[in-house]
Amino acid sequence: MQYINSNKLNKINLNKDNFYVLIDFDRTITQGGSISSWNILNYSTLLGPDFRKKRKEIHKPKPNGDDKIKIEYYEDKFKKYLKIQEDFNLNDIIIDDVVRDVPLVFRNHAKEFFSKMYELKIPVIIISCSIKNILEKVLRVHNCYYDNIEIYSNYYDYSEQRNHIYNITPYSKNKISFSKKTNKLIENRKYIVLLGDRVEDIKMVSKDKLENTISFGFLDEDKGIEKNLEKYNSNFNVVLTNDSGFEDVIKILKI
Repeated sequence: MQYINSNKLNKINLNKDNFYVLIDFDRTITQGGSISSWNILNYSTLLGPDFRKKRKEIHKPKPNGDDKIKIEYYEDKFKKYLKIQEDFNLNDIIIDDVVRDVPLVFRNHAKEFFSKMYELKIPVIIISCSIKNILEKVLRVHNCYYDNIEIYSNYYDYSEQRNHIYNITPYSKNKISFSKKTNKLIENRKYIVLLGDRVEDIKMVSKDKLENTISFGFLDEDKGIEKNLEKYNSNFNVVLTNDSGFEDVIKILKI
């Protein structure tokens, strides 16, 4: 089912040279019922039961409160999780094996969407609170890690310095500073196509750019469609329900 704010879509005329894509990863690129990239290490048997036990110990209920409290909660959890991976000597080879051992399920036509963006030379910026090392591997396995894709995510550092990155949470996506390379790619593109599965994903774009943004929200059954539809319609220009795929996105954007 599609819920479309036609007035907003009619105000913005997209072409291949005037927009870029901001997109979440888990349950946006992947299906609503798919294992998340954040949990993929937990579902694999390659790191053993002790890894799963340690991981379970750091998962506490998300606190109530403002975004600052929630950001601090996630950053603390992410920091501890990356430390556990360090203790279990996670490396590039293990990540590669894990990604192949526990396949994530992409939404229908997600690969075709990436291929089309590449062919049209449209920048795609993935912003995720998962782990960049894993996201890169997943995209490579699906043969869609093109050179027009930039990933902003937490990061596991294999080097001796262990300079892990753990500051990207569902509530802090608006605090990300793009690199000079990314800014160069998008500097002459006025419009944004934003895709996410949580209302918080709207924060991938700053408030002053919302007017020039077409936003898509994937609302699947596991989130409660009837319960959350009004909230999604209030925040996204297009709401796609029932495990909709990227064929709907391509059709609506007319690209």
